Amino acid sequence: LAMAEEIVAKLEQWFMDDSSGVESFVEDFARAHKDVFDLDQEENKQEYMQIYNDFQSKFESKLEAFLKDNGYTAEQFVAECKKYQASTQSGFGIVDVILATLEYDLFLEMMRDAKRRF
Repeated sequence: LAMAEEIVAKLEQWFMDDSSGVESFVEDFARAHKDVFDLDQEENKQEYMQIYNDFQSKFESKLEAFLKDNGYTAEQFVAECKKYQASTQSGFGIVDVILATLEYDLFLEMMRDAKRRF
């Protein structure tokens, strides 16, 4: 679990660090695309998936650079994040945010949240 905690600590620092631009990228992306999402519709438009794919591709390139800089493989990273997630009872944290970028349903929740907030 020590490795998982180390990865998560570095991840939090990277995500919040202004010089990495990750947090502002996520917020700017959500702001720019929030109006496409209709909160009153149950159906998911094809456009949502296109926006998700765009977000995922851009975010993954940032995450890959982080992993490379820190000497982690993607498989190692996901395994350690899941270990960390299973061991902690904290609320929706950085690991959940990262995993959300990999799961469409959580991405939709993030966009709905952005629509309410901005």
